Amino acid sequence: MNAVDQLALTLTDAPDEAQKAAISQGLGAYNDAVGGTGDYQPLAVLVSDTETKAVLGGLFGGSYRGQLFIDRFFLPENLRGNDLGGRALAMAEVEARRRGCTRVSLFTLSFQAPGFYLKQGYELAARLDCDPPGATRMLMTKRLTAG
Repeated sequence: MNAVDQLALTLTDAPDEAQKAAISQGLGAYNDAVGGTGDYQPLAVLVSDTETKAVLGGLFGGSYRGQLFIDRFFLPENLRGNDLGGRALAMAEVEARRRGCTRVSLFTLSFQAPGFYLKQGYELAARLDCDPPGATRMLMTKRLTAG
């Protein structure tokens, strides 16, 4: 019997932490063996109410192998348009530079904030058509210069 014949493929929408760790650790070990030891570090910039300390928005992601990737960035509508988003993004970029990153990247949707990112010096690296019909997922990236 072939070793592959003894394996099962399972589709789930709720992998547990141990299942995700098996995949993440396996990929991490491979990357470390081929590309040298990894240096993943999480990063978040939180926008909080000064009185209640409640987090109202912000961004989070992580730096890895010379690049910061922003996974999520959200500000409630009442906090937009006053440069708070630009300041949060700049804070993340300063920390990315301190960590030795030379690039920052993120995905946004055409109905989210591509104009905001363009104003912050990001460039469009890729476009992917997606749902809803007419929407586009965009990979935005920015080269970080010393500073």
